[in-house]
Amino acid sequence: MRGKEAEQMIVRRGAGLIEAEVDGEMVALHVDNGTCYSFNGTATRIWQLIAEPRSLATICAALVEEYEVDPAECEADVRVMLDDLATDGIVEFG
Repeated sequence: MRGKEAEQMIVRRGAGLIEAEVDGEMVALHVDNGTCYSFNGTATRIWQLIAEPRSLATICAALVEEYEVDPAECEADVRVMLDDLATDGIVEFG
């Protein structure tokens, strides 16, 4: 996914996740399925960025600015993470 598709793909948090930040990382419990999650620092930052619905391109632009990462690699890695979370109903794409 590149360019226009990434700009148009909106990511938003799904419902049903109880979360807490511990030492700069997020731990969460999915209320519906009882699954526990532990997000590393980068995943926690992505979660913070989608507190409000944002485009994939906007998320990646912020991460590229904050971390030393290649834009294409960033987008690929973020997409994998978001796809995994979408499978569990934690995030939604619009």
